[in-house]
Amino acid sequence: MNTMEKIFRLSDNALGMQASEIRELMKLSSKPGIIAFGGGSPDGLRFPFAEVAEIEKEWNDAKKRAAFQYGATNGYPPLLDHLKKRMISNGIDMNDQSIITTTGAQQGIYLMAKAMINPGDTIIVESPTFIGALASFKSLRAVFEWAPLEPDGISIDATKAILQRLKKEGRLPKFIYTIPNFQNPSGITMSQLKRKTLLDLAIEYGVPILEDDPYGELYFEGTATDYKPIKSLPGANNFVVYLNTFSKILSPGMRLGWTTGPSTLIGQLEIAKQSIDACTSSFTQVIASDYLEKGYVNGYVDKMREVYRSKCAMMMLSLEKFMPKGVSWSKPTGGFFVWLTLPTGVSSRALFNAALSRNVAFVTGTPFTEEGKGDGYARLAFSNCSLEDIEKGVKLLSEALKEVAA
Repeated sequence: MNTMEKIFRLSDNALGMQASEIRELMKLSSKPGIIAFGGGSPDGLRFPFAEVAEIEKEWNDAKKRAAFQYGATNGYPPLLDHLKKRMISNGIDMNDQSIITTTGAQQGIYLMAKAMINPGDTIIVESPTFIGALASFKSLRAVFEWAPLEPDGISIDATKAILQRLKKEGRLPKFIYTIPNFQNPSGITMSQLKRKTLLDLAIEYGVPILEDDPYGELYFEGTATDYKPIKSLPGANNFVVYLNTFSKILSPGMRLGWTTGPSTLIGQLEIAKQSIDACTSSFTQVIASDYLEKGYVNGYVDKMREVYRSKCAMMMLSLEKFMPKGVSWSKPTGGFFVWLTLPTGVSSRALFNAALSRNVAFVTGTPFTEEGKGDGYARLAFSNCSLEDIEKGVKLLSEALKEVAA
């Protein structure tokens, strides 16, 4: 034990934390000239800069004071009203339900973990799943049960088998964590039939669902009905907690999300939040409230659907054109991501190094899956790349893959 360890005696929770592999990989790939398929960032050239500038310019003295002052822990009241209307318009019954604004949807995930997980508690997660959620759950020392993803979402058979086994063992999971729309990292969307069946299982076994929906409005095939949240289904209110964010429909730099669920539970999340940051940024909440009130969000989302549609189409075309035999990939209908399945025996870590030498970066599959299961996969994000860079990057990646495979 070194001197620092003797003085700063870290908790078991802290000792169990690990740095995000995505963040570490992105440090390597952030040098100029890199084509970055790594971070799941929105298109940085098309944020609604003018609309936000107009919003701030029009603030009266009362709004300025609200924006610069501390706020209520649960959120800025006008924004909460707008979000409630937004939830109702998405088919969610808000009777006995409440909303809390959070510092990004990531904080909503953490608040749920903090409020519900004791060390050793079990939760069911998709395989693969969002690394940020895994980090939050691991920080509270949760135990994972992994349900594999199928082309139309989480495996219902596997989930049911897990629930049956855990019930016999007397340790039902605290919740099921799922990303139904354009899942991160796979890009897969859960069918509406599976959403209903998953909810039926949750009700049957008395296990809640934590539904994370950051990309649901960014579909570029079908209609909004195809992507209705689980939370909107009959009977969902007492069993589903719904997470969403402004990161994809306004700006991730705003660090603003919201969580919708049973009022009693949201009250517990509010208590948990008071010990973390007291309140979400009042400044960004006032901006978001006006952004919704003025209807800017609808025009922005409509525009970005077309932007991401063209980027995804270019990535699909480029993968078809350049990738060698033995490689397969998901075909998303919205969102930011494509999940690449590599040929047998090809390591995504080795591919990363070969690709980086060609100035192309992506995220290896390992941080999204259970230990030892992800090295044959890679996540490609097309959202913040130009069409030219997508084509060039996939070509270079295919060359790196051929080198590694050889």
